[in-house]
Amino acid sequence: MSVAGWEKSVDYALYEVSHHNIGIISSDPLEVGTMVTVEYRDNQRIPLIVHQIVPKKNLPPGYKRFRLITTDPEVNFERILPESSQRKVSFSNRHQYHVRFARFNTEIPTRVEARTFGSEEPYHLKTINVSKTGFLLASPPGFRVPFHESTLLELTLFVEDQAIRCLGKVIRCEVDFEKKLKRYGITICDIHAEDRELYFSFIEDTEHRKNRQVFRALNIPMPI
Repeated sequence: MSVAGWEKSVDYALYEVSHHNIGIISSDPLEVGTMVTVEYRDNQRIPLIVHQIVPKKNLPPGYKRFRLITTDPEVNFERILPESSQRKVSFSNRHQYHVRFARFNTEIPTRVEARTFGSEEPYHLKTINVSKTGFLLASPPGFRVPFHESTLLELTLFVEDQAIRCLGKVIRCEVDFEKKLKRYGITICDIHAEDRELYFSFIEDTEHRKNRQVFRALNIPMPI
């Protein structure tokens, strides 16, 4: 990864990926709006822009997380990353920095019905953010939802006029005493092919809406 005018390349570790966006960890002083390029396969160059500096969390001193977006609409990072030759940073506890699918906030929450196995009555929750492998849900106020870590759930997401069904597992549970609700991190365990296609389309639409906001904030026309 290189920056115009810099003598050295940017050393980084990849931690997040989606169709048009990547997240990296680096000690280099990148700023929002910085234009960078990545080379891959036959010296093809991918143009990107730093659009967010992510709050530091569980990183060695001097490192930050950054999110970047490509200005090339033909790029699909989910497809090309296995072929790319990213430069890597070495961490002593490297296992903490695995690559995950990017999460996108759902500014208009998606309604979700969740049932434990054998239960007829669903609990009604709403999405906070979504990714291709799962989502973060918020319960209604009142602490009445009884799920805990490792709870297996039958889930139905209502996306416009479609119901997307899958099986999920609670991998994280947070209690927000100020807002009097719970938040549940869900990983998708099983989903039928047709529902997976609908769900991935939903994620791509969510990313596209987010990208429009990013380019608007950067005051750059969104690539078509």
